[in-house]
Amino acid sequence: MVVSLSKQSQRALALKLRDMVLALLQEMVADYDEKWGGGKMSAAAYDVAWVAMVREPHNPEQLAFPDSFNWLLRHQSIDGSWGYPPQTIVPTLAGLLALLKAPQQTESTRNAAQRAEAHLRTAFKKWSVAHHESVAFEILVPKHLEYLEKLGVVFEFPDKAELLKIYHHKLSIASPELIYTSKSTLIHSLEAFTAGVDFQRLKPLQSANGNYGNSPAATAAVLIHSPEWDTAAFELLTHLSNQARKTGDPGAMPNAYPIDVFEGSWVLYNLVQGGFDFRDEAFRSVGKKLLVWLQESVTQKGASISRLIGIPTDSDDTAMALAACNLLANKIGMKTVSVDCLQNFERDTYFACFELETGISLSPNAHVLAALLSVATPPDWVVENNSINKVIDYLYSTRNSAGYWEDKWHQSPFYATATATLALAQHPSPSVRNKLQLTVEWVLAVQSEIDGGWSMNGSECSTLEETAYALQILNAVRQKPLEEMLPITQESLSQAIRKGVDYLWQHVDELSSTTERARNLRLPRLWRDKELYLPSRIVSSAVLAVLYQAFAGEEAVPE
Repeated sequence: MVVSLSKQSQRALALKLRDMVLALLQEMVADYDEKWGGGKMSAAAYDVAWVAMVREPHNPEQLAFPDSFNWLLRHQSIDGSWGYPPQTIVPTLAGLLALLKAPQQTESTRNAAQRAEAHLRTAFKKWSVAHHESVAFEILVPKHLEYLEKLGVVFEFPDKAELLKIYHHKLSIASPELIYTSKSTLIHSLEAFTAGVDFQRLKPLQSANGNYGNSPAATAAVLIHSPEWDTAAFELLTHLSNQARKTGDPGAMPNAYPIDVFEGSWVLYNLVQGGFDFRDEAFRSVGKKLLVWLQESVTQKGASISRLIGIPTDSDDTAMALAACNLLANKIGMKTVSVDCLQNFERDTYFACFELETGISLSPNAHVLAALLSVATPPDWVVENNSINKVIDYLYSTRNSAGYWEDKWHQSPFYATATATLALAQHPSPSVRNKLQLTVEWVLAVQSEIDGGWSMNGSECSTLEETAYALQILNAVRQKPLEEMLPITQESLSQAIRKGVDYLWQHVDELSSTTERARNLRLPRLWRDKELYLPSRIVSSAVLAVLYQAFAGEEAVPE
């Protein structure tokens, strides 16, 4: 139950959250390594499967990473799949391929393969290509089907012709030849092109830590198919394997690595939005280290997901690095960073995420707006191109009639809506902010009456992540009230925030839960790569930030 607490009690709770956040930041600083990079995300069966197919260079009948193969056997779901529903097709295709190519076909391996094949036959019958969104699926699924056909496993399904049509169209506008230009994100999915790859031309694109495309799967594919053994690539996967063993999940591999810029920027942005005081000596020290790391990651071309750039720079990571750096720099009295590199991504009516991009992404545009508003005086090009109003027009033109936004990088509309709202709410013009009224009404309308949280599934169990985003939206509007907001809406706003904070506080310990049920229930994988994943530090920062904002402020908080 939400109750009013004394100032002393509020301070005690705020101090507890302060310690939790400080521990999170210290963990990140300790993790970020000059050689390897850093970052933490959930295990990805897809990448595990590709690493599990790597063989020892001097003994082709021996797996180089047996832990990863055993991980597949341990983590196969009861229905034969891998991955997080509803997106199980891509990781299960890779898992089946790894099982069928295993040098030793044991009874458990054959049984697991039969179950995976059975799941895929059922899943493909129901699959809608038009409604699916994950990174490079239109290339990865056809290529894995091709790989499996060579092993005697053929899948026929209603949407297969449509899939192949999209596949050939994709290759016509994004030729694999572009990989060698260092401008194409296809290097992140290199495992789909190994048959025709010129590994000599590919070598200069390898990151300093040995990875290809910031992808364990792509890096594994090089070790599998390159005529020469790539020692640096092997050492990178060995590093990840050692990390997984230390965390108690031997064989696990992430969707992407390293992700230090992505993770660091989003975490700092969430915390600054939550009102953390980085002038505190402990926070100032760790914040400055992260700030310097991010500042040094931004080049004239922008930033990528890691300082060890393995895939092309993009406006999303660039904008968030700039916004986080500048907002934090303003708080601790350091110099802000120029936003000029964002001009690389500007188009006539929006900002592209990548230089070579076939579709427009919502959240990168929202983050660009946040970055442009993070500097006191906009650069000349921003004024001349009317860039800020351009992004505002794009954002409002893409909002759903119900008041929310959706995005290709995340399953939940709460994420996209929070990114847009946080940026738009910072605009000095009331006429821009007043248009958020419809969004506020949507958030209030979809709050769970059962537990006080939010989830895109409505009546089902609320999630910590989506509740945090909903509270970010409401807090942003509360800080700069909308002129047109009705009194009843203001009252509803305060009640909704109190209930949402109560829900988060009741379940905050589940951020560090080690049980699969708790993670799936309140911390589902909602972020999209080749399969759904959870960037745990980013999600934790969003939850802790809104809790701190409530406990350190005037809101009533749970005891």
